[in-house]
Amino acid sequence: MDADQLRQLARQNKRDKTRAEASYAVLLAAIWEASDEGWRQTDIVQAVGLTRERVRQICDPAYRAKHERRPDSPDNSIS
Repeated sequence: MDADQLRQLARQNKRDKTRAEASYAVLLAAIWEASDEGWRQTDIVQAVGLTRERVRQICDPAYRAKHERRPDSPDNSIS
């Protein structure tokens, strides 16, 4: 192992984290959309494989408000 390999692994790790965060944001939006369309939380649980408690937390209006309006989100930039 040398310094270049360590740097490469660190860059790869950062890219992977960024992709995971973006993927999770898409999943949250899809869960909120399903909820808005009238899906029962138990149906969302079955579709996405998260626990009932986690889906309940995600669908909570306070959680949604906190995560929809993140200042670092590119969707919330002022045009």
